[in-house]
Amino acid sequence: MAAGVWPLFTYADDLPPPPSRLPMPNTTLYLEPVVNGRQTGQVVPVNYRGGHYYMTPQQLNDAGLPLANQQTKEIAVDHLDKVDVSYNGESQQLLINVPNDWLPQQRIGAQHPLQPLPARSSLGMLFNYDIYANQSSRQRGYLSAWSEQRLFDGFGVIANTGIFRSSFNSVASDSAGHRYIRYDSQWRYTDDQRLLSFTVGDFTTGSLSWSSAVRLGGVQLARNFGVRPDLITYPLPQFSGQAALPSSVDLYINSYKDSTTNINPGPFTLDSMPYINGAGQATVVTTDIQGRQVSTTVPFYVASNLLQPGMSDFSVSVGVLRHNYGTASADYGQWGVSASGRYGVTDWLTMEDRVEGAAKLAVGGLGANIRIGQLGVLNASYSYSQAGDNAFNGGKPNEFTPPPVYRYTATHGTQTSVGHTYSNQHFSLNAQRILRSASFGDISVYKSDYRLSRRTDQLTGSVSLNRFGNIGAGYFDVQDAINQRTRLVNLSYSLSPWNNINLYASLNHEIGSRGSSAQLQISIPFDHWGTASLSVARDSRNRWSERVGYSRAAPTDGGLGWNFSYANGQASGAYRQADLTWRTHLLEAQTSLYSTGNDYTYRGDVSGSLVMMNGGLYASNTINDAFALVSTQGHPGIPVRYENQLIGVTNTQGYLLVPTVTSYYHARFQIDPLSLPADVTLPTVEKTVAIRDHSGFLIDFPIQPISAADVELVDVQGKPLPNGSQVAVVGSNQQSYVGWDGMTYIDPVKQHNRLSVIPADGGSPCQAQFSLAKSQGIQRIGPVTCR
Repeated sequence: MAAGVWPLFTYADDLPPPPSRLPMPNTTLYLEPVVNGRQTGQVVPVNYRGGHYYMTPQQLNDAGLPLANQQTKEIAVDHLDKVDVSYNGESQQLLINVPNDWLPQQRIGAQHPLQPLPARSSLGMLFNYDIYANQSSRQRGYLSAWSEQRLFDGFGVIANTGIFRSSFNSVASDSAGHRYIRYDSQWRYTDDQRLLSFTVGDFTTGSLSWSSAVRLGGVQLARNFGVRPDLITYPLPQFSGQAALPSSVDLYINSYKDSTTNINPGPFTLDSMPYINGAGQATVVTTDIQGRQVSTTVPFYVASNLLQPGMSDFSVSVGVLRHNYGTASADYGQWGVSASGRYGVTDWLTMEDRVEGAAKLAVGGLGANIRIGQLGVLNASYSYSQAGDNAFNGGKPNEFTPPPVYRYTATHGTQTSVGHTYSNQHFSLNAQRILRSASFGDISVYKSDYRLSRRTDQLTGSVSLNRFGNIGAGYFDVQDAINQRTRLVNLSYSLSPWNNINLYASLNHEIGSRGSSAQLQISIPFDHWGTASLSVARDSRNRWSERVGYSRAAPTDGGLGWNFSYANGQASGAYRQADLTWRTHLLEAQTSLYSTGNDYTYRGDVSGSLVMMNGGLYASNTINDAFALVSTQGHPGIPVRYENQLIGVTNTQGYLLVPTVTSYYHARFQIDPLSLPADVTLPTVEKTVAIRDHSGFLIDFPIQPISAADVELVDVQGKPLPNGSQVAVVGSNQQSYVGWDGMTYIDPVKQHNRLSVIPADGGSPCQAQFSLAKSQGIQRIGPVTCR
């Protein structure tokens, strides 16, 4: 190579060696742990020593990586088996990848009952009434007045119901035409924490689908799921899967989207709450952060007549049997006991049992409800009775009781039942058979001349044709105690062709008889103006009748309702009816006139409720369950909302009665403070309460008057004190500051006040005093000299 000439090319061997990577020194890094792609959003100290990353067990738990060994101080994460760890310096993250089955199980959409609110009740009394009068042109008229009296507080509810009946134009000696008949008297207390109800007095015993209920006077203890409206008692379907990356899960029930939930990596269980009963199909679609989708379709069956595993339902009653209920006030007979229970063994098996007893009578039974996969629910039961002589004879016939039809001296007998139910979104089917031996009896026919039927078969079903309507069918076969057999078949069809117009047709036939009865009806709604209906009917004797009607229910918030109808083809002549109903927030009144041929009948009805609470008397429509009395402490005209719906305004005394509250429900009440004067303060405008059943509660919104003052502070020369001067109220912890023109706001104030001021311009501290002319409202004071 000539001197002074540079080479045109260089060789790799002539290049200097590449720089070597220096090892990272031992240090503490502040990193965000990212487990299987899921960002935790937390930055934690990670010790880096000897090429390894050390974290505490608590830090790993917080990142969603539970460890069995919690005793060690630090854990080298990258030394764990099957764990891959890398450090991302740009994002300051520690990327940790573990097997999916290491991650904690996630329960998504599980049943989370509301935090229970203690059910409350205030001292009060309630009087429900329904007064009905009837006068016919051919018969004497009568008056009936049904009433209910309740006394309630934290001790429970003491209630009594009954009816007074009186005949018009009756002779003085006709005592049967003027009397009061008591229905039920009881004291009931409900423990909403333990879901139990305790009753002393008159009640109806608990029963199962294969047992009978009777009326007793005595003591009852029963499970009451009604105190928890948010509690689902039947098993819910569960859908499980795994996600390798953060994903979203969409749940579709019968092709309709039910929910969307974001999940973390790892296994998950989706507890759904579909509002259906029967068979269905769930599709779970999992979409990860990279857009990849996995779809899984799972069939399920929801049976509301099953209990969740470990859940129990029961009723235990002891007392004396009631006879002639509704016709005699206190016709109590022999003692008796009745108990029934249900227990959820698994999510597919619920066991049932019954025990009944009286003098010379013992009854026991066992049953089960079994979900057969997606094929429906099978139910079966077996009962055994043992009775002595005359246990099923000796009823008390009276003018209201038909003559006895059967007498038998029983020894022992059996009852068996078996049935199956299935339903889905297209059709439903229910089959049930009950067989009883001739000598079987239970407490419902104890000391009675009547007997239970020997055999009962029932088969019902329905089919949905979607926009073409619905078809229903039923078959009923009953063989009574004297082997008389009755078999009925019915068919029905309903259709809503357009604009909420409803078409209904039915056919009924008794097998063994010659005739059939049929009905065809069409209903045409006119929005708020009521509904017109036309119908044609045929009875089993081939007699036809036509009917036309026009009706409108009285609005729940008050207004006029009516019902006009005309029918011909009746055996006694044409039928005509006219009803008018007027509903207000105080009561509901109805008057009507109907006639058959030349016989005219007039009637009138008035119903409502009177409430005595907190020293006041309030009128309302009939209160069937719970109610609330809202108080605004004497302020009238304040709007009140119940569950975001305007329910009314407070009266001149500052009260409003809300008569339609669902018991034990977390009811939300609100008031609108815009109608309040400016010189009051309101700590809260919304309250959520749970009210006991058949009780009332006083909801008090405390409205406090404001006592405040705008004070103008000046110095001895009459100039406003500087802005920002600190003001302290002597004798309290209240502090304020001076604004423009020497103004300061003091809230609350007393009759006589002394202020201590530290001027913002560094001047000497001073004090000022002032007194109020009145004790309420926002007052303008000053100028006040600060000396």
